[in-house]
Amino acid sequence: MSTTTAPRLRGSQKLLAGLAKNGETPNPEEIIKAFSLPAGVKIPIWLNRGTPADYLTLHATVETPLSQLGGVIDSFVKLNDSNINLYILINGIPFPDLAHVVVRNIPGER
Repeated sequence: MSTTTAPRLRGSQKLLAGLAKNGETPNPEEIIKAFSLPAGVKIPIWLNRGTPADYLTLHATVETPLSQLGGVIDSFVKLNDSNINLYILINGIPFPDLAHVVVRNIPGER
């Protein structure tokens, strides 16, 4: 007789597992609140895998004013998740005014 144990969730995976209610994917407003992102932040792109989502991964683009960029990065660093990948794209000509932070917690993906 073999027993299988569910993988131990940590960091962002644990946080996302708590957000899934009845197998439904959380909306961007719930994600902003759960990750304690600063006011003025938007999530225009949020991807989930599976229909219905059997597990949630974080693959999102966070749009933020430059004045809030430090708070956004700090929110993800506080998760203490070694799988978090952040890519920061700063937009604005001639003066930067907006940043897009692409964040993923999928192991092995860049």
